[in-house]
Amino acid sequence: MANNAWWGEFTFSLQQQRCWQLGERTIILKRLENEWNSWNLETDTESDEPMVVGELDDNCCIEQAKFGRYLQQHTSEKVQVLPLLADRSVVARPDTPLTLLAGEKARLYVSTPIWFSAKLEPKGECLLDLPFWRPSDSWFGPSTRVGQICYAKYTAARIQLTNIEKRPHRAITPISVINNHDQPLTIERINVPVTLLHLYADEEHQLWTTGMSVHRGSHVDNVELHLDKHAPVEALSSTLISNPRVATGQSILIRSISSLFA
Repeated sequence: MANNAWWGEFTFSLQQQRCWQLGERTIILKRLENEWNSWNLETDTESDEPMVVGELDDNCCIEQAKFGRYLQQHTSEKVQVLPLLADRSVVARPDTPLTLLAGEKARLYVSTPIWFSAKLEPKGECLLDLPFWRPSDSWFGPSTRVGQICYAKYTAARIQLTNIEKRPHRAITPISVINNHDQPLTIERINVPVTLLHLYADEEHQLWTTGMSVHRGSHVDNVELHLDKHAPVEALSSTLISNPRVATGQSILIRSISSLFA
């Protein structure tokens, strides 16, 4: 990935515009005297190219982008651009179902999509909060009446960190699963509650989330979900980028096993 972070505080002079591009995926902001303009050009195919921040590419089809206007009496000159985690839980699926034997533990790595956030300084008014590529909707739960709407499609769960491609529009979540039950635990899908997680960047500007630990005890229907309080050890020289979308003072949640695994 590129060495330059695509987020941070950006200063706009009047009539100035900036463009964030991942392949053909493009987001543009422009400052006018009394309004901000945005162009959101979506694509169907997720790109693995580095993020480019700068002037608009001459080949960009801006006329096909969704146009937005945001009015202010006098526009401020500074905008805070940040990556955010998804606004719903994300369902990850291993390449093939994994079975964690009784008394064993494993560490999984899940890559989830990032949203592009732009807020005006100093008051923090939100201009944009949108995904680079919106995942498909998915229902996760033990039945059609019990569960929650999540995102799916663009995720994968790996047991080797080297098997996850590091990309500027994805964050990696380490998940430790500990099976203290006397029966094996088969994992076909994992519900990752990304709205509860912090977002970090390592020294190469790869995005990471708070790590999680899932403990399966002696009760079949219960698991304990622990959210770490710091960046994962894999994120070297990390810095905090954004806080969880949903604030929680709890580091331990008790949930039905069917709300986390399927």
